[in-house]
Amino acid sequence: MVVENIPKMVGMIYAIIAFFILVYLFNRDKFNKKIGYLFLITSTLMGFLVFAPMFPNQLQVILLGNVKQLGAPIPIVILGLVLFVILTFAFGRIFCGYLCPIGALQEIAYIIPIKKLKIKNKTLPIVFRLIFFIAFVVLGVIFSIGILTFFGFYDLFNLNINSIFFYIFSALLLVSIFVYRPFCRFFCPYGALLSLASVKGLFKLQRNVNCVDCKKCEVICPTNEAGRTDLKQECYLCNRCKDVCPVDAIEYVRNNGEEK
Repeated sequence: MVVENIPKMVGMIYAIIAFFILVYLFNRDKFNKKIGYLFLITSTLMGFLVFAPMFPNQLQVILLGNVKQLGAPIPIVILGLVLFVILTFAFGRIFCGYLCPIGALQEIAYIIPIKKLKIKNKTLPIVFRLIFFIAFVVLGVIFSIGILTFFGFYDLFNLNINSIFFYIFSALLLVSIFVYRPFCRFFCPYGALLSLASVKGLFKLQRNVNCVDCKKCEVICPTNEAGRTDLKQECYLCNRCKDVCPVDAIEYVRNNGEEK
């Protein structure tokens, strides 16, 4: 379904503009579910139309040296990858949460109202993804194997139903209905970099003095990152904690090192 006549740079431009719009909305407390759904749908459509912004794939292409597949000069692509690492350090995982087509599609799948399976051990996905990241780099650099190809998101967004990999990612999407963002949390190599960048992020969702310790935010958080001492590195800014809070105790504010 990808339209070859549309430059992939359109995806990069969309990601940059949308990122700062979302920063503004979060910062001004104007973000809501409907706006979130709008960005999720738009980002998913960008994936199907131009296969961009698809930074995990671009990272793999650079690693393999297949420059022709980038659709843009390699310095610009590298600049884009670095830019969003910096932006994530500053404003949190907005790209992962709403702008990456792979993440957006999984988020949409998870919205389907059905009983969810929550992974209570939040360290396991992080450690697994870091191990996968090492394998991703080693296989790419030493053996020229693009391991992300086997996940099939390229075939899915291109609607290549003749590829077995199309059905692998389709199966992963089915899992996404029950388990929150399995590809993002267990496999995405670019997500691993953004996760590290967000540990000391300048802006995060944090509790304020209104908090009554009802624990509703901790129960609803799909990544177990709503606790007072949690680093928020796996916070995708889904806003579920804020939506469920009965006393408006959660704000998107500058990180002060500790919650009130």
